[in-house]
Amino acid sequence: MSAPAEPPAKAPDLRKVAVYLDEDQDAALEALRYLGTSQRPRLDVSKSAVVRLAMKRLLADLSHEEIVREIKDTPTTPGAAGRKRR
Repeated sequence: MSAPAEPPAKAPDLRKVAVYLDEDQDAALEALRYLGTSQRPRLDVSKSAVVRLAMKRLLADLSHEEIVREIKDTPTTPGAAGRKRR
């Protein structure tokens, strides 16, 4: 007699957030979405799914301190941070 099948894992609760990407990053996400829909069977490769995968890999590879250090060492455009004033 075989063991009863495990119930499917519950999908994690997702939270809606805004992510700002440059033109090349957004184009890469669109290319991935196209590639997924051209597969048989079709695969819905949403931008959110790609960002979740990237976050999962980033957090597996780097500590929080390493991530902050990487961001600190990356040059930014002056005045590009924050929302535009009205």
